[in-house]
Amino acid sequence: MSRDVGSDGWQRNVWALSLSVFIAFVGFQFFSPFLPLYVRELGVTDPARIALWSGLIAAVTPAVSGLLSPLFGRLADRFGRKMMLIRSLAGFTVIIAAMGLVTSVQQLFLVRLIMGLFAGFTPMAMALASISAPRDRASTAIARVQGAQLLSVVVGPAVGGTVASHVGIRPAFYVTAAMCVVALIALIFLFRETGALERGDRRTPVRSVPLTEFLRYPHFIPVMLLLLVAQFIDRALSLLVPLHVAHMPGIEAAAISGLIISVAAVGATVSASAAARLSQIVPVGRLLLGQLLVGGMFCALMAVAERPGPLLVLRTVVALCLGGALTLAYTLGGMIVPAETRGAAFGWLALGVQIGTAASPLLNGWLAGASVPRAYVMNGVLAWVAAALLAFGARGLVDRRERDEG
Repeated sequence: MSRDVGSDGWQRNVWALSLSVFIAFVGFQFFSPFLPLYVRELGVTDPARIALWSGLIAAVTPAVSGLLSPLFGRLADRFGRKMMLIRSLAGFTVIIAAMGLVTSVQQLFLVRLIMGLFAGFTPMAMALASISAPRDRASTAIARVQGAQLLSVVVGPAVGGTVASHVGIRPAFYVTAAMCVVALIALIFLFRETGALERGDRRTPVRSVPLTEFLRYPHFIPVMLLLLVAQFIDRALSLLVPLHVAHMPGIEAAAISGLIISVAAVGATVSASAAARLSQIVPVGRLLLGQLLVGGMFCALMAVAERPGPLLVLRTVVALCLGGALTLAYTLGGMIVPAETRGAAFGWLALGVQIGTAASPLLNGWLAGASVPRAYVMNGVLAWVAAALLAFGARGLVDRRERDEG
């Protein structure tokens, strides 16, 4: 077997995929934190309407993508997952550039809706990472891709804020479009798509599988719900921290929010990497259970932070606890299905991620309008509910090791 599909080949592919994800997500961070400011620039002045439009605009893309996930999965089976990522990045290049040309908030909403037709980039990248690696190294591959995404939050908002401050928000969209082109080129020339790898580097074809077949696997729905909760909380904290800081008197809200977001991103990256390493020796479910229990407690405690210092510390601790939750939940998903259907399974599991992505800004924005502390507590309780689901609804996964056969 050639080196490219052997033990070193999957590593090369995962690093290439991680590079492409990092470049694209740095670009996404150039504009996504500033969408509320762009909504105001487009003529919406009432704070309540700005919050409403910002939530709708943030939610519509993942909502459309989630509804179309089964179609994306079938297209990936037919044309390959690399081709679907190429389609996504090419579409983003045009659509994000168009976002910089709109003249009303209604046009921006429509463009974001169209963007949903090309979305699903992150779940597809996770699926591609999983099927590119041997079964017992899936968590390592997923953690690298997730780490690339998390590290983009360290770089993107700061650079994007500088661009927006000096030349305006609209040019930030054009910079993002250009970075999508760079990510697209990296993906085309550096990633070499193969079938899923099992022990002994045997190439396994990926086939289309309906959701009804996966529902027969024990714990498939609980894993989907775990992914939904992990993504819901992650998106919630991205929204709540800037709103929380904005209510603190006598500070520069934008700068402090950016600092907290960046430090938390570093913590989440460390957590994802550590979770992948520990999963080689500690059962994946047990790691995830501990993260949810401890992370939920500190998430709820963020409600009592009244100054930037304590909020920074608590947000970093939450990131260290919950930053690896998505990696571990995806790993559990890869463990409960056969290797030849792992890619298709991730396509269906992505539905939970997309629902969490779409629902979180809407629900947390609505709740934070009345009380930001209550929103923190709700997300902490949600983490504990997920822990209970894992402990009692998917008990067979708690002590399951990644190297165990499915």
